[in-house]
Amino acid sequence: AVVSTQSTGEATSFDISLLQRDVKRITAQMEILQDIGEGVDQIIRWRSKTASLFSMIIFVLVVYYIELWMVPLVVGLLLILSFVSRRMGIKRFESWIQNAANKPYYELHRKVEEGAGSQGISAKLDKFKALFATAEQIQTGLDLGASIGEKFGHIGQWKNPFITAMCTIAMLVVAVILHFVSIRYLIILWGLNKFRKFYLKPNLVDNNELEDLLSRVPSFPEIEQFRQIKPRVSMKNGGSHDVNHDEIKKRS
Repeated sequence: AVVSTQSTGEATSFDISLLQRDVKRITAQMEILQDIGEGVDQIIRWRSKTASLFSMIIFVLVVYYIELWMVPLVVGLLLILSFVSRRMGIKRFESWIQNAANKPYYELHRKVEEGAGSQGISAKLDKFKALFATAEQIQTGLDLGASIGEKFGHIGQWKNPFITAMCTIAMLVVAVILHFVSIRYLIILWGLNKFRKFYLKPNLVDNNELEDLLSRVPSFPEIEQFRQIKPRVSMKNGGSHDVNHDEIKKRS
Protein backbone atom coordinates (compact mmCIF):
# COMPACT_ATOMS: atom_id res chain seq x y z
CA ALA A 1 0.00 0.00 0.00
CA VAL A 2 1.17 3.51 -0.78
CA VAL A 3 1.22 5.89 2.18
CA SER A 4 1.25 9.59 1.39
CA THR A 5 3.26 12.05 3.45
CA GLN A 6 0.17 14.18 4.05
CA SER A 7 -1.80 11.33 5.69
CA THR A 8 0.95 10.68 8.26
CA GLY A 9 0.86 14.27 9.48
CA GLU A 10 4.64 14.43 9.74
CA ALA A 11 6.31 17.71 8.85
CA THR A 12 8.86 17.45 6.07
CA SER A 13 12.31 18.48 7.28
CA PHE A 14 15.79 18.35 5.81
CA ASP A 15 17.62 15.09 6.43
CA ILE A 16 21.04 14.16 5.07
CA SER A 17 20.20 10.47 4.79
CA LEU A 18 16.96 11.30 2.96
CA LEU A 19 18.87 13.52 0.53
CA GLN A 20 21.44 10.79 -0.09
CA ARG A 21 18.65 8.26 -0.62
CA ASP A 22 16.97 10.44 -3.27
CA VAL A 23 20.27 10.99 -5.09
CA LYS A 24 20.91 7.23 -5.07
CA ARG A 25 17.38 6.59 -6.37
CA ILE A 26 18.01 8.84 -9.35
CA THR A 27 21.49 7.40 -9.85
CA ALA A 28 20.09 3.85 -9.89
CA GLN A 29 17.58 4.78 -12.60
CA MET A 30 20.26 6.56 -14.62
CA GLU A 31 22.45 3.46 -14.37
CA ILE A 32 19.63 1.37 -15.85
CA LEU A 33 19.38 3.73 -18.81
CA GLN A 34 23.17 3.68 -19.13
CA ASP A 35 23.18 -0.14 -19.19
CA ILE A 36 20.51 -0.12 -21.90
CA GLY A 37 22.53 2.39 -23.91
CA GLU A 38 25.67 0.29 -23.57
CA GLY A 39 23.76 -2.79 -24.75
CA VAL A 40 22.47 -0.92 -27.81
CA ASP A 41 25.98 0.36 -28.47
CA GLN A 42 27.36 -3.19 -28.36
CA ILE A 43 24.75 -4.27 -30.91
CA ILE A 44 25.40 -1.35 -33.26
CA ARG A 45 29.17 -1.89 -33.09
CA TRP A 46 28.74 -5.53 -34.23
CA ARG A 47 30.40 -7.04 -31.14
CA SER A 48 28.26 -10.10 -31.81
CA LYS A 49 27.62 -10.36 -35.53
CA THR A 50 24.68 -12.74 -35.16
CA ALA A 51 22.92 -10.52 -32.60
CA SER A 52 23.66 -7.36 -34.61
CA LEU A 53 22.36 -8.87 -37.87
CA PHE A 54 19.22 -10.14 -36.15
CA SER A 55 18.68 -6.77 -34.44
CA MET A 56 19.09 -4.89 -37.72
CA ILE A 57 16.47 -7.06 -39.42
CA ILE A 58 14.07 -6.64 -36.49
CA PHE A 59 14.66 -2.87 -36.52
CA VAL A 60 13.79 -2.60 -40.22
CA LEU A 61 10.69 -4.79 -39.89
CA VAL A 62 9.41 -2.98 -36.79
CA VAL A 63 9.86 0.49 -38.26
CA TYR A 64 8.34 -0.56 -41.60
CA TYR A 65 5.23 -2.29 -40.20
CA ILE A 66 4.61 -0.43 -36.92
CA GLU A 67 1.40 1.57 -36.58
CA LEU A 68 0.40 4.09 -33.94
CA TRP A 69 -2.23 1.80 -32.38
CA MET A 70 0.45 -0.82 -31.74
CA VAL A 71 2.23 1.37 -29.18
CA PRO A 72 -0.53 1.32 -26.49
CA LEU A 73 -1.12 -2.35 -27.36
CA VAL A 74 2.49 -3.23 -26.55
CA VAL A 75 2.37 -1.17 -23.33
CA GLY A 76 -0.81 -2.95 -22.29
CA LEU A 77 0.72 -6.37 -23.00
CA LEU A 78 3.80 -5.45 -20.95
CA LEU A 79 1.56 -4.47 -18.02
CA ILE A 80 -0.27 -7.79 -18.30
CA LEU A 81 3.09 -9.60 -18.39
CA SER A 82 4.15 -7.73 -15.27
CA PHE A 83 0.90 -8.69 -13.51
CA VAL A 84 1.30 -12.36 -14.44
CA SER A 85 4.94 -12.31 -13.30
CA ARG A 86 3.94 -10.90 -9.91
CA ARG A 87 1.22 -13.52 -9.51
CA MET A 88 3.75 -16.23 -10.26
CA GLY A 89 6.24 -14.79 -7.80
CA ILE A 90 8.67 -13.53 -10.43
CA LYS A 91 9.89 -10.06 -9.43
CA ARG A 92 13.13 -9.75 -11.35
CA PHE A 93 12.08 -6.31 -12.65
CA GLU A 94 12.05 -4.99 -9.07
CA SER A 95 15.48 -6.29 -8.06
CA TRP A 96 17.18 -2.99 -8.84
CA ILE A 97 14.94 -1.18 -6.34
CA GLN A 98 16.16 -3.27 -3.42
CA ASN A 99 19.88 -3.17 -4.16
CA ALA A 100 22.45 -2.13 -1.59
CA ALA A 101 22.86 1.33 -3.09
CA ASN A 102 19.16 2.14 -2.74
CA LYS A 103 18.00 0.93 0.66
CA PRO A 104 14.68 2.15 2.04
CA TYR A 105 14.82 5.40 3.97
CA TYR A 106 13.78 3.90 7.29
CA GLU A 107 16.82 1.58 7.23
CA LEU A 108 19.19 4.49 6.61
CA HIS A 109 17.43 6.61 9.22
CA ARG A 110 17.52 3.79 11.79
CA LYS A 111 21.25 3.30 11.25
CA VAL A 112 21.84 7.02 11.70
CA GLU A 113 19.88 7.02 14.97
CA GLU A 114 21.70 3.90 16.26
CA GLY A 115 25.10 5.42 15.53
CA ALA A 116 24.23 8.88 16.77
CA GLY A 117 25.38 8.17 20.34
CA SER A 118 28.80 6.89 19.33
CA GLN A 119 29.63 9.56 16.79
CA GLY A 120 32.96 11.26 17.19
CA ILE A 121 34.71 14.04 15.33
CA SER A 122 35.79 11.70 12.52
CA ALA A 123 32.23 10.42 12.07
CA LYS A 124 30.91 13.96 11.85
CA LEU A 125 33.59 14.85 9.33
CA ASP A 126 32.60 11.86 7.24
CA LYS A 127 28.97 12.99 7.36
CA PHE A 128 29.93 16.49 6.22
CA LYS A 129 32.03 15.04 3.40
CA ALA A 130 29.09 12.90 2.28
CA LEU A 131 26.82 15.94 2.45
CA PHE A 132 29.17 18.05 0.32
CA ALA A 133 29.58 15.21 -2.20
CA THR A 134 25.80 14.87 -2.48
CA ALA A 135 25.38 18.63 -2.80
CA GLU A 136 28.04 18.70 -5.52
CA GLN A 137 26.16 16.03 -7.49
CA ILE A 138 22.93 18.00 -7.16
CA GLN A 139 24.66 21.22 -8.20
CA THR A 140 26.14 19.53 -11.27
CA GLY A 141 22.78 18.10 -12.28
CA LEU A 142 20.96 21.41 -11.77
CA ASP A 143 23.61 23.28 -13.76
CA LEU A 144 23.38 20.80 -16.61
CA GLY A 145 19.58 20.95 -16.74
CA ALA A 146 19.51 24.75 -16.53
CA SER A 147 22.21 25.11 -19.20
CA ILE A 148 20.35 22.85 -21.64
CA GLY A 149 17.12 24.83 -21.19
CA GLU A 150 18.94 28.15 -21.58
CA LYS A 151 20.76 27.00 -24.71
CA PHE A 152 17.51 25.98 -26.40
CA GLY A 153 16.02 29.33 -25.42
CA HIS A 154 19.01 31.23 -26.78
CA ILE A 155 18.67 29.44 -30.12
CA GLY A 156 15.19 30.92 -30.42
CA GLN A 157 16.44 34.34 -29.29
CA TRP A 158 19.22 34.45 -31.91
CA LYS A 159 21.98 34.79 -29.32
CA ASN A 160 24.20 33.03 -31.84
CA PRO A 161 22.86 34.19 -35.23
CA PHE A 162 24.86 31.70 -37.28
CA ILE A 163 23.66 28.66 -35.30
CA THR A 164 20.04 29.86 -35.29
CA ALA A 165 20.17 30.55 -39.03
CA MET A 166 21.52 27.05 -39.66
CA CYS A 167 18.77 25.56 -37.48
CA THR A 168 16.14 27.55 -39.39
CA ILE A 169 17.41 26.33 -42.76
CA ALA A 170 17.65 22.76 -41.44
CA MET A 171 14.05 22.85 -40.15
CA LEU A 172 12.77 24.11 -43.50
CA VAL A 173 14.70 21.44 -45.40
CA VAL A 174 13.41 18.73 -43.03
CA ALA A 175 9.85 19.99 -43.50
CA VAL A 176 10.18 19.72 -47.29
CA ILE A 177 11.70 16.23 -47.05
CA LEU A 178 8.98 14.99 -44.66
CA HIS A 179 6.35 16.33 -47.06
CA PHE A 180 7.55 14.06 -49.84
CA VAL A 181 9.16 11.13 -47.97
CA SER A 182 7.55 9.02 -45.24
CA ILE A 183 9.23 9.34 -41.86
CA ARG A 184 9.46 5.55 -41.49
CA TYR A 185 11.76 5.37 -44.53
CA LEU A 186 13.97 8.10 -43.08
CA ILE A 187 14.24 6.24 -39.78
CA ILE A 188 15.13 3.03 -41.61
CA LEU A 189 17.84 4.82 -43.60
CA TRP A 190 19.17 6.44 -40.41
CA GLY A 191 19.34 3.07 -38.60
CA LEU A 192 20.94 1.25 -41.52
CA ASN A 193 23.52 4.02 -41.80
CA LYS A 194 24.39 3.54 -38.12
CA PHE A 195 24.89 -0.20 -38.61
CA ARG A 196 26.89 0.42 -41.79
CA LYS A 197 29.28 2.93 -40.18
CA PHE A 198 30.16 0.73 -37.24
CA TYR A 199 30.39 -2.41 -39.38
CA LEU A 200 33.04 -0.76 -41.56
CA LYS A 201 34.75 1.02 -38.63
CA PRO A 202 34.00 -0.81 -35.33
CA ASN A 203 36.10 1.62 -33.24
CA LEU A 204 34.54 4.73 -34.75
CA VAL A 205 33.78 7.48 -32.20
CA ASP A 206 30.22 8.54 -32.96
CA ASN A 207 29.41 12.24 -32.89
CA ASN A 208 26.32 13.48 -31.06
CA GLU A 209 25.01 16.19 -33.37
CA LEU A 210 22.63 17.69 -30.81
CA GLU A 211 25.31 17.87 -28.11
CA ASP A 212 27.74 19.37 -30.62
CA LEU A 213 25.14 21.98 -31.59
CA LEU A 214 24.35 22.96 -27.99
CA SER A 215 28.06 23.25 -27.17
CA ARG A 216 28.21 26.18 -29.61
CA VAL A 217 25.34 28.05 -27.92
CA PRO A 218 26.20 29.96 -24.72
CA SER A 219 24.26 29.66 -21.48
CA PHE A 220 23.62 32.57 -19.09
CA PRO A 221 26.82 32.02 -17.01
CA GLU A 222 28.88 31.82 -20.20
CA ILE A 223 27.33 35.06 -21.46
CA GLU A 224 28.28 36.73 -18.18
CA GLN A 225 31.83 35.42 -18.56
CA PHE A 226 31.90 36.84 -22.08
CA ARG A 227 30.85 40.26 -20.76
CA GLN A 228 33.61 40.17 -18.15
CA ILE A 229 36.30 38.94 -20.55
CA LYS A 230 35.55 41.30 -23.42
CA PRO A 231 36.41 44.59 -21.60
CA ARG A 232 39.68 43.16 -20.33
CA VAL A 233 40.66 41.96 -23.80
CA SER A 234 39.65 45.31 -25.32
CA MET A 235 41.78 47.22 -22.78
CA LYS A 236 44.72 44.89 -23.34
CA ASN A 237 44.61 45.21 -27.14
CA GLY A 238 43.74 48.89 -27.13
CA GLY A 239 40.55 48.39 -29.10
CA SER A 240 37.55 46.19 -29.63
CA HIS A 241 38.12 42.49 -29.98
CA ASP A 242 35.53 39.73 -30.30
CA VAL A 243 35.77 36.67 -28.11
CA ASN A 244 33.97 33.63 -29.39
CA HIS A 245 32.27 30.89 -27.42
CA ASP A 246 35.24 28.50 -27.64
CA GLU A 247 37.49 31.05 -25.93
CA ILE A 248 35.01 31.33 -23.07
CA LYS A 249 35.03 27.56 -22.55
CA LYS A 250 38.84 27.49 -22.50
CA ARG A 251 39.02 30.23 -19.88
CA SER A 252 36.31 28.76 -17.65
